[in-house]
Amino acid sequence: MFGNKFDVNGKITKALRHYHPPDILVCTAGGTPNQVGFLADIPPEALTSCMESNYYTTIFAVQCCLKLWLAAPQTPTPRHIILASSTTAFLGLPGYIAYTPTKVAIRALADTLRQELLLYGKDAFRVHCCFPGAFLSESFSQGQEHKPGLTKVLEGTSMPQEALERKIPGAREVARKIVWGLEKGKTYISVDFRTELLLNNMRGPSPRFWTVCDFFLGLLASLVWWIVRVDFDRKTTRYGAARNPRDSRV
Repeated sequence: MFGNKFDVNGKITKALRHYHPPDILVCTAGGTPNQVGFLADIPPEALTSCMESNYYTTIFAVQCCLKLWLAAPQTPTPRHIILASSTTAFLGLPGYIAYTPTKVAIRALADTLRQELLLYGKDAFRVHCCFPGAFLSESFSQGQEHKPGLTKVLEGTSMPQEALERKIPGAREVARKIVWGLEKGKTYISVDFRTELLLNNMRGPSPRFWTVCDFFLGLLASLVWWIVRVDFDRKTTRYGAARNPRDSRV
């Protein structure tokens, strides 16, 4: 997808210049409809295509847009870069072995980019990163067809389509929550309480929004996640034993 066959940066820059360099860059490309599965079962192409569609599409677009911004006069209000990671960036669910590292990379990009852009002034740019969980979309439906049973059990999507539609939010609802977070000025935006807990369980060097609240959420998450992680480990072991009853390695 992104090889030496064409000038990637040139094509992206041309698209961004078509009307006017945008003041807000939103990078939401990605997904994993055809790359779900366990590492021993998926082809190498699934790993490379997932990295291309989720990470390279983002970082190349950000790079080209940033160069256009730096060549243009500074605006009176900050320009914004909005990146899309995923709840999976805070988890290690079997079945998402190709997808999860790409979304962790997006989070690392947001952290690094946020600090790097301070080189150009405190109020020149703002970086945001959202972490949606599963939401109803064509990509989600396609992924359900290929997703291992264990993955569905762990993420809570092992149910009929009608039940999924009642449980999982739609894209419009998720988008509204992301916009709300942007309007509040949040750097990291979660769209549900579970993701908020997981985010604060792995906050690390990332900036907090509600400092005290986020701190205590992190303490709560560190206790809750230990229980959840042990449960996930047991379910994975049982699934492996049932899948490979003669394999002494599981």
